[in-house]
Amino acid sequence: MSSDLPAYREVASAISSNSNTPTKKILLQVYSSQSSDEEFQSVVAIGSKAALELLEKAPEQQKLYATFLPRQTYQALLERNKQHPRIKRGAMTAVYLDQPYTRQLSLARLIVPDAKNIATALGPNSQKDLGLLTEAAKQFNFSLLYETLGDSDSPIQKLQPLIRDADAFLTLPDKSVFNRTTAKWILYISFRQRIPLIGFSRKYVDAGALAAVFSTPEQIGRQTAELIENTILNKRLPKAEYPRYFSVATNPKAAAALRIKLPPGDVLTQQLQELEP
Repeated sequence: MSSDLPAYREVASAISSNSNTPTKKILLQVYSSQSSDEEFQSVVAIGSKAALELLEKAPEQQKLYATFLPRQTYQALLERNKQHPRIKRGAMTAVYLDQPYTRQLSLARLIVPDAKNIATALGPNSQKDLGLLTEAAKQFNFSLLYETLGDSDSPIQKLQPLIRDADAFLTLPDKSVFNRTTAKWILYISFRQRIPLIGFSRKYVDAGALAAVFSTPEQIGRQTAELIENTILNKRLPKAEYPRYFSVATNPKAAAALRIKLPPGDVLTQQLQELEP
């Protein structure tokens, strides 16, 4: 585990409880390759920090499963270490923390079926995903509006006209843009202009976003355990996976203020599941 915080422990507990294979939990700070048990076939890195360190520290013969980390972090790790023996022989894979853009936009379409334009703000990291975002927006018949935000940009100056021209606003898990300060401005501007805001976490919904699709630590842990069980005998591991299990949280007060008929979160979760291939 990258940390002793409750979320990491929940992932670890879900892996253990959903696995038929013996497991041992340990914090990254007390892990060392010399003291690791050679009898273990696989190592699971829970969180970005653990994934970065265990790529080098885990014994060479053990497969490495990274989980509970952002897709971009994992992809950057693969790119920087593409000549690493473990990566070259396909002995590493991951379960991402973040949702696919298609799932977020599918939720947006369910909530605002008549919307034409959906807007978002991009930072240095999420800018790299503009192609993926544009393609996903086309799939759900949205025109994508966006602004890029740098460290010196004023969020209110750039975001106010962007949100004004949109039918919905999509927040992305990019800390360089959607930090605490910017998040407050986005929530304030979207509420003032009566534009529904689609978040990426339960915290965003609690703060005022209309809805969000996300995966809980327990859901990520469950999927990780299933991935391990299904590939325990494989020499090569499959490509990294987006979360398969997810939940939708909604904000009835925000819906009432926006005069939007919003189904309960469990209903939207089921509708999203039915729409997925």
